[in-house]
Amino acid sequence: MKLHLRLYLKLCHMEFYKLWHRKAFMIGSIFTILTMLFYFQVVLTGGEISTVNGVKYYGKEAVKVNRRITESYRGELTDQKAEQIIAEYGFPSVVEYDYQGWRDANYLNGFVTKYLSDGSYSSWDDYTVPTRLYAIKDTVAGEVEKALGGRVPFAYTRGWEAFLDVLQTGMVLASILLIMAVSIVFAEESQTKMLPLAFTTQEGKGKVVWAKITAGFILTIVVYGAVVLSAIVPSAIVFGLDGGNCPLSMALDKNLRTGHVFKMDWMPVQTFAGIVLGAGLLAMLLLSALTMCVSAHCKSNFGAVAAAAAVWGMPLLIQITCGGLGYFLTSCMPMFLVMTDLVYELILWERVGLVVAVDLPLLIFCVEESCRIYKGSRE
Repeated sequence: MKLHLRLYLKLCHMEFYKLWHRKAFMIGSIFTILTMLFYFQVVLTGGEISTVNGVKYYGKEAVKVNRRITESYRGELTDQKAEQIIAEYGFPSVVEYDYQGWRDANYLNGFVTKYLSDGSYSSWDDYTVPTRLYAIKDTVAGEVEKALGGRVPFAYTRGWEAFLDVLQTGMVLASILLIMAVSIVFAEESQTKMLPLAFTTQEGKGKVVWAKITAGFILTIVVYGAVVLSAIVPSAIVFGLDGGNCPLSMALDKNLRTGHVFKMDWMPVQTFAGIVLGAGLLAMLLLSALTMCVSAHCKSNFGAVAAAAAVWGMPLLIQITCGGLGYFLTSCMPMFLVMTDLVYELILWERVGLVVAVDLPLLIFCVEESCRIYKGSRE
């Protein structure tokens, strides 16, 4: 038994080594991480602006200022705090053509203006300058307060927003990386004419196929973990991950300004982030299984990569042309499960369980089909 286990682990190591050390995978991995960090630095951090006492701050300096001024108001959101914020920083009123939002706002007065005032902002030519403050009980934030059965938690939550944003970008890039890496698991041996040799070894074709599948899933988990770390570490360092218990609706600016409060609007943002991470892992594992299944049917690396890419991208075309059931089924596919807004909709319409019920059997089917094709069609 121990001998068989050692042989199996040796095969897994060999297969993983082949996947990990391919130049295309190494270059793609570096590109993915660097792109995520570039997006985080330039778009998310660089886009932060804060105005305090007429002084404007940009980028990391703006983040530091917003975190500092919010710290003294952290805790429960109250009418008194809202009044103090406006008394200290005033209402924002300046808009510019090339900037989305109030140009002279900071995190505090921007938050109060958005949820507790008569001001509104849609675009640079469609806005209303705030002039008065509403009591929390007279706003949709008051409905969230009632649902919570207590005060609404308040803190600087940009870190969660940045984390989910850069995570989505990384998951899309990681999907492409996995397609390029995993698609050769089975196809490469057909292309190099190594199948007869592989099937005559003492390990046999049964151990070989499972070693390949195991290596593919291990590589998938490694890529997933690297993407998550590349998203959460800079977000925690630069923005911080305060306010994990804050309502999702306010932390990510969902729905409250429409006047409709849904059940999930008072879900803690950290709980939502956990669900997004779970959906991302499921998407990566399913993509890996689909790609290996395609690889088992192909006789060349190029054909396997092209076919796997088509399978990954096809749901987008189907979703554009189909509605109803077609829309739901394509929403279960890896391309969409890494999208934060789609996960939000799945939770909103209580379809998370259905997605799992569809994806897990599909994942198992793809693994079994890979084994059947790799072993059966070449006997």
